Amino acid sequence: MKRGNPFSVLTRLRAIEEKQARASLANTRKAHEQARQKLEELKERHREDIDAGEIIGAMNLRSLQLRGLGSYEMVTAATHAFQQSERAMQAKTDAWRRSASDLDAAERLDQKRKQELAKEAARSADKALDDLMGMLHARSGDGLV
Repeated sequence: MKRGNPFSVLTRLRAIEEKQARASLANTRKAHEQARQKLEELKERHREDIDAGEIIGAMNLRSLQLRGLGSYEMVTAATHAFQQSERAMQAKTDAWRRSASDLDAAERLDQKRKQELAKEAARSADKALDDLMGMLHARSGDGLV
C-alpha cells in the first residue's frame, strides 16, 4: 500500500473544513437576513397608523390596546430571534476564520516540508557526488582510471 504524504492529506482536510465552514457561514447569513427582514416587517406593521375615526368608543379603545400589545410581543420576539441570529452568524464567522487560518497554516507547513525535502535531496546529491569523486580520485591514484 502506498503511503501518502501526511502534509498533503492535512492540507486537503483543512481545505474541506474551510469549505464546510464557508457553507455554514452562508447558511447562517441567509437565516440572519431572513430574521432581519421579519423584524423589519413586524416593526413596519407595528408602526402603521390605525384609523380610529373621530370618536373612539370603549370597545374600539380596548381593541386598539390589544392590537398594540400583540404587535409589541411580535416585535419583541422578532428582535430576540434577530439577536440570536446575529450571535450565530458571529460564531460561524469566527469558525470560518479559524478554519481558513488552519488551512493557511497547513499549506505553509506543507510548503516548508517540500523546501526541506528539496534541500535534503540537494545535500544527498552533493554528498553522493563528493563520494563518487573521492572514489574516482582513489582509483586514479591506483592507476585504474
